[in-house]
Amino acid sequence: METTTSFKDFNLNDALLNSLDTIGFAMASPIQELTIKPILEGKDIFAQAETGSGKTGSFAIPIIEQILRDEDGTPAEEKLVQYVVLSPTRELAQQTHKVFNQLGTELGINAACLIGGESIDKQKEILGKGTRILVATPGRLVDLIKQKAVKLDQVKSVVFDEADRLFDMGFQKDIEFILSKVSDDRQLIMVSATSNMEVLKTAYKFKSHPLELKLNEDSLVVDHIDHKLAMVTQKEKMPLLVNTLRQHEDVYAIVFCNTQLQTHLVAEWLRLMDFKAKPISGKLPQNKRTRLMEEFRNKDVTILVCTDVAARGLDIKDVNLVINYDLPQEAANYVHRIGRTGRAGAQGRAISFCAHEDCENLDDIYEFLETKIEKMDIKDEDVTAELPPKPYIDGKTMRPTERKSNQDRSKGKGRDQKSKSRDSKPKQEFEAPKERAFPTPLKRFVPSEDKKGDRRSFVITTDNTDDADRMALGYFMINDESLLKREVLKKGRKRFFLFGARRNTYRYTLDAHYKKLILPFLIEILTLSHINVMAKVGLKGDTVEISFNGPDEGLLMRNRGQMLDGLEQILRLYLANKITIPPKLRWNITVKSKRNNDRNRNAKNSRGPQKDRSRTSKSREEQNAKREKEVIKMVEEIKTQVLEKKEAIIMKPLDPRDRRTVHQFISEDDKFQTKSIGEGRLKKIEVSLK
Repeated sequence: METTTSFKDFNLNDALLNSLDTIGFAMASPIQELTIKPILEGKDIFAQAETGSGKTGSFAIPIIEQILRDEDGTPAEEKLVQYVVLSPTRELAQQTHKVFNQLGTELGINAACLIGGESIDKQKEILGKGTRILVATPGRLVDLIKQKAVKLDQVKSVVFDEADRLFDMGFQKDIEFILSKVSDDRQLIMVSATSNMEVLKTAYKFKSHPLELKLNEDSLVVDHIDHKLAMVTQKEKMPLLVNTLRQHEDVYAIVFCNTQLQTHLVAEWLRLMDFKAKPISGKLPQNKRTRLMEEFRNKDVTILVCTDVAARGLDIKDVNLVINYDLPQEAANYVHRIGRTGRAGAQGRAISFCAHEDCENLDDIYEFLETKIEKMDIKDEDVTAELPPKPYIDGKTMRPTERKSNQDRSKGKGRDQKSKSRDSKPKQEFEAPKERAFPTPLKRFVPSEDKKGDRRSFVITTDNTDDADRMALGYFMINDESLLKREVLKKGRKRFFLFGARRNTYRYTLDAHYKKLILPFLIEILTLSHINVMAKVGLKGDTVEISFNGPDEGLLMRNRGQMLDGLEQILRLYLANKITIPPKLRWNITVKSKRNNDRNRNAKNSRGPQKDRSRTSKSREEQNAKREKEVIKMVEEIKTQVLEKKEAIIMKPLDPRDRRTVHQFISEDDKFQTKSIGEGRLKKIEVSLK
């Protein structure tokens, strides 16, 4: 990480050189070698470098040097703000502020830190004493500007620290407001780990044309970080985490989760096993977050469980392990997360857990890295550990608590609620159906390599087909073994040299027996919904025929049969997650009974002709079939264009039904892949080659 360039080569002030020497800085890092000179020359820059490369020093050192060169003996209380550093998170702002104080305190140069979550009155007092350097989060600085507690008309330089993250977190409007309060001839310094066009567009908007300095652009991940991928199930994550932490000597780790609730849950679970673990998230007050970071730096806490609030810019020495408990939803955050280890040239290790739910984020990470991540060889003993009961975290307070029973929830209800309609039956509470209790698997399964993320197939390597069948039933959440279709993907060795069971790799899929698949699920829905009807399911040609008969059939017919339409959509989605549905499959859902036919006949006599439900359903199915053919024809044309141009093509906005048709049709072709783009109901689909 060091160069042959000494800080003396930049003709820095002797007092600053002594300060650098005191904190152990003798040679400039590559990014510092690139940036110090142009910053001292007053040029606008956009500097891009990998995490842990010394970006904070790349702007802090020349800023302090410039202040020393401009020193005029002005009393401290009369000093005006000349340098503003904007940080995306409070923790990064505090860290940057610490670097400025380490370099400048002995030189009489103090910086002020302005962040949310702390007393704004105390921050006004600090500003009143005079300071030349402000390190701030955009929101708090905007508040102080609007309260006229700080003026920026004398500012010489504005720094965007972790510039891409500032814009990703939605601070663009605040940044533009701050820049509007600064002189047009100020210097703009932008440092980042990844490029971001919105950052550069904002710079151009404010009449800046920065010099672009990029270091190791082709190497987003530091070479000395050993990062691997662990393919596991959701239930295997915690056992694997516990075993990994226990096997790692002198563990000093950061564990990343995607949600605040998961962060507090994982930390509490680890704490119950005597790990020195604590969570940090936006739910914690700022004073607690600050204190926790100090505890982690002092190693009073050795495992920090956090969201992406700590993924950027934090320079914590000696972190030797990073665990992605959840894969990040933004691909760039993968680089920033694992960059918390392997700092300043040290060796680091990172492991990312990838369950089925995480797979949708994996392709974006591969595309961002332009390479795949090496997979770990997970053994059975790696995902078996003695775990205490899973703690329950209150979603509001983020504190561990006991789960309230239904009886506890009913306490404290008002007299009015208890006295409602004594003649009516008491309202019953129903819980969502729990997963069927299948026996604990003896062997773990490995996700399919040839169809990643395809829920319609299940791949397992085992020497016991009974166990494999049992696990396949659990995976597909069915009880009927006759629906399972098993094929051998790869024959393995026998347990012993010449005899014993053979350890093979099997792929399980489901037989397209529509009645056996749909009827149990449909009965479960009707039972939980308290709809008293009988259901009949059959297949006639290419049409799934479903009819209902019973006392509550009128409920299904209300509002022009909206409940029937809803059931149809639910059943379509359920079936699509089980088997490959042929495009020509049609649906006909009707209410057929003598009582209903009599009611329809009476309605015709009293109010004129009425539409028959089955005829309307058939008409709708014909329209849907016609639309599906049009969409499939359009997709075929798109596929031809993609093959000819060898580049991705974005389709026009489509409604959810048409998007589902496109995704399903493309998924059956191994050459192509799809990705939804945009927000809201009408999204676009990008079609590209795999």
